[in-house]
Amino acid sequence: MILVTGASGCVGANLVHALVAAGEPVAALLLPGDPAPALRTLGDRIERRSGDVRDPDSLRRAMAGIDAVYHAAGVASPRPADEARMWAVNVDGTRNLLEAARQAGVARVVHVSSIAAVGYPDGCVDETAAYNGADIAFAYMHGKHAAEREVAAAVARGLNAVSVCPAAVIAPYCDRRDGWGRIMLDVAARRMAFCPPGGIAYIGAADLVAGMQAAMRHGRRGERYLLASGNAGYRELIDCFAAAAAVAPPGWTAPRPLLRGAARLLRAIEPVSRRCLPQMRLSSGVLDLLWRQKHYRTDKAARELGFAASQTLQSAVAETWRWLATEQQGAAHVA
Repeated sequence: MILVTGASGCVGANLVHALVAAGEPVAALLLPGDPAPALRTLGDRIERRSGDVRDPDSLRRAMAGIDAVYHAAGVASPRPADEARMWAVNVDGTRNLLEAARQAGVARVVHVSSIAAVGYPDGCVDETAAYNGADIAFAYMHGKHAAEREVAAAVARGLNAVSVCPAAVIAPYCDRRDGWGRIMLDVAARRMAFCPPGGIAYIGAADLVAGMQAAMRHGRRGERYLLASGNAGYRELIDCFAAAAAVAPPGWTAPRPLLRGAARLLRAIEPVSRRCLPQMRLSSGVLDLLWRQKHYRTDKAARELGFAASQTLQSAVAETWRWLATEQQGAAHVA
């Protein structure tokens, strides 16, 4: 039996659907009371287990009969108000999950990390890049890096675990509040005033699932693997979002020096702004990410896992937009 944590989120839901389609026995770890709409169509083809990575006792119960774990539970938010919860879930929760798996004798854990844990470069890097967290005030980045230290500690205690570091996930079941779903909807509604000058690596649902499964089968104990479908500039990405939604993209691309200067200014006043505006989504860390060309190489995953990206940016965006549009229509119908 395979346990998937974070099974109702973007990464977890895409993985659960793929595992079920392949005939694998799956237990989905869900927060108490989570209706998990992303899994509704699976009915009784999965086993739903209630638990919280912040609750070690619930994890010990969830491990009953489990042979392998995909740990996809996590919180990603730019908001200061969410930072304590992010650390509790992404770092402390990962430590709890790994220890529960070790105590239960689970044969293999794939920890779903992030490109954030490797660092956010201004260029193209691989898994060996020096972590540059001191340069960027971004809590999600620091938490994912700390979570990988928890994986290393668990491996040292005897757990068979491997980490995958996906690029920006552009896929169905995406986050419509703070994630790429929100950005696509903002572009569609013409709420985006400008295009950032930087870029990002991206990964679509099929490549993401294939990479995680390859890591489960072939990943070397204690190693990390970058997973990406490709690299793109934000202009290319935003233009693709706009084309999918059949709207005009924002015409102005902000200059790099402008965003770098704004990031420095925001960082200077952040002790005050964080207290006064705990729900703000724009921070110095976010601006620092927008001017950087955050590109990554996947040679190691290709060499050791047999990972071969198959999705174009256009195909990943089109698939995601179809899901978003359906969700929006459903919400409008209910309202």
